[in-house]
Amino acid sequence: MKIRYLQVIVQFLIVISFFFNTFNYHVGTLVIPITGFEALVKNEYFIVGNIFIWTILIGSFYHAVVQVFLFIKPKLQDKLDDSLTAIVTIQLFFGLFIVTFLGRYLEILGIIVIALIVFGAYLRYKYKN
Repeated sequence: MKIRYLQVIVQFLIVISFFFNTFNYHVGTLVIPITGFEALVKNEYFIVGNIFIWTILIGSFYHAVVQVFLFIKPKLQDKLDDSLTAIVTIQLFFGLFIVTFLGRYLEILGIIVIALIVFGAYLRYKYKN
């Protein structure tokens, strides 16, 4: 049960990080930090980067909402378990894609967000109920 709380906290931390300077973009020699929500709509990251960022945000929302829902109705754990595993896997892959393709655009907080995604995947697979 404590692991579920920790999973929800990790997902909410990922969502909250979108309010802070997570990414940056370059204009000539000028580096401009932007929030995660601004990065969702900036055309500096091309369409692929925006898809990666959107997937991380939507996956975090879904994971957090389902985990909170499972606090209320724990009987549905078996039915929702596969979808949570799929979301965590997709988040992990897209987080690694962000590091690979958008790594030069990440601020320190962006790297911490990627670490949170990896930690969330670790929790999910290590302590799968």
